[in-house]
Amino acid sequence: MDDPGDARPDKAAEVLAVLTLLLTPGLGRVKLRAGLGHFGSAAAAAASADWSRVPGVGERAAGNLGRALAATRAAGRAEAELAAAAAVGAEAVLLEDLPFALQRTPDAPPLLFVRGRFVVEDALAVGVVGSRACSAYGREQAARFAAHAADAGMTVVSGGARGIDGEAHRAVLRRLELGGRGRTVAVLGSGLGKPYPAEHAGMFEEIVDRGGVVCSELPVGTPPSKQSFPARNRIISGLSLGILVVEAADRSGASITARLASDEHGRVVMAIPGRLSDPSSAGCHRMIREGATLVSSPPEMLDALGEAGQRLQEELEARGDLAPDASADAEPIAVASLTELQKRVVAALPERGGAGVDALAAATGLPAASLFGELTVLELRGVITKSSAGFRQRG
Repeated sequence: MDDPGDARPDKAAEVLAVLTLLLTPGLGRVKLRAGLGHFGSAAAAAASADWSRVPGVGERAAGNLGRALAATRAAGRAEAELAAAAAVGAEAVLLEDLPFALQRTPDAPPLLFVRGRFVVEDALAVGVVGSRACSAYGREQAARFAAHAADAGMTVVSGGARGIDGEAHRAVLRRLELGGRGRTVAVLGSGLGKPYPAEHAGMFEEIVDRGGVVCSELPVGTPPSKQSFPARNRIISGLSLGILVVEAADRSGASITARLASDEHGRVVMAIPGRLSDPSSAGCHRMIREGATLVSSPPEMLDALGEAGQRLQEELEARGDLAPDASADAEPIAVASLTELQKRVVAALPERGGAGVDALAAATGLPAASLFGELTVLELRGVITKSSAGFRQRG
């Protein structure tokens, strides 16, 4: 997703190094992040036998990790994992090559196994989540909102699960089958070689066949577990500009995703209300009481997403609601004069080199959630470009 000139000849070695770390027993997400910060690269971390100075790793644990890393390297587990990924049509993609919004989340995975390919337009994404045991009303609303997001040019991100997730993915696939536009991304809570739920295997194949993405941070042969789904939820949030909760009980995975999106990722959280007496909507009602945006129509969803969503809605209204034979090649955002806010962002960008999000936030006074949307619109219009050095004006 960066400029072609940014490709590094040692990227394959870095992928193997990240896989070595991920496949080493005893090296969880927290220690892995600490190690990457201490050593400066995955290659250095994976090659080191001394982790004793890594913050949070005691001397005894450091000795165990050094031996475990050596055993992982000697067994060729990283190479075997790459072969397993290739066997299911997937590749291992480093975080730096994944969508920018995910890169900026504090707990982003260092790597994803990906079937299909992420594209720059995936920066305009909305996460649609909700209950597995959903009602007919929930299914109807999931399909309604996901189809509208797809028509507007947004990527619909969800978890591939039964219920709301599956209905959101299928709504996009139906638009594509009828000649409309749309992209969808499924983030699994299992390895790509053990797709879960099994009855959605055909849907996952269709997502990839129709140009979408099926991905997971887990090794290819990993079965689903209770721990893997909450971790998966942070990726759904990280990939999205905002999260739409369609139907959720008071304590549910969708509630976890909404909390991550709001409290840790700075994303917009939206919720669709249900019947007041319906326990399957109790989570949505609580979120609304606590500050989530109540949305009762798809245009309200796009409006809640700020400048990026509002411009998509304006473009959609200018075209008229998409007919089944509408062109999938239509531009998702009209090229128009910049808003004052966008002019401020562009003015803060260098013509050479690059500026990171933290520097831009300080220069413009914009919060991260708003800045993501403005940068996305400007990049898709061709006004700015992104490289390994950060964002800059397109010269």
